[in-house]
Amino acid sequence: MKIIYFPGFGGNQNSETYRKLIEKYKNSEIVIYDNINADYAFMEIQTQIQNYLSENLLLIGQSLGGFWAEHFAIKYDLNVILINPSLEPHESLKKYDLSDDNLRSFKKFKLKESSKKKTSIILSKNDTVVNPKPVLEKYKSLVDFKYVEGDHKLTEYETLFEEIEKMKF
Repeated sequence: MKIIYFPGFGGNQNSETYRKLIEKYKNSEIVIYDNINADYAFMEIQTQIQNYLSENLLLIGQSLGGFWAEHFAIKYDLNVILINPSLEPHESLKKYDLSDDNLRSFKKFKLKESSKKKTSIILSKNDTVVNPKPVLEKYKSLVDFKYVEGDHKLTEYETLFEEIEKMKF
């Protein structure tokens, strides 16, 4: 199984979550994408992910990366783990002073349907960055949410690793 990690806003190869993933799962990759313009982000992700579609993939997305991981998991019928996902980036990214056009550009990629494959959602109990309400409403009867201590940044990596192991079966 190959893991494809989608970092959150401003995330990159130095993301602590990605570093923990690569330590434990050597066959992990990261998707780097434009954080400001959703049209560019979509094209960049689409180009990168197509290189791996012939493999057994698990998508993992954190925050804004959760928005994109869910989108591509639904599009390609893949298993997904969402960590404090921002399913409404047109709202959650307002604090970063993006233009109205850029904020609106995310709306066209928002999907009403839920992932049909194995889906795990990890939520921090005290997240002050992303409102969990959209993901709770969308997946309330479809998944068992895993709650971890802390704020928006994941620190309980064992919970993530346990969820990854569950995806193998």
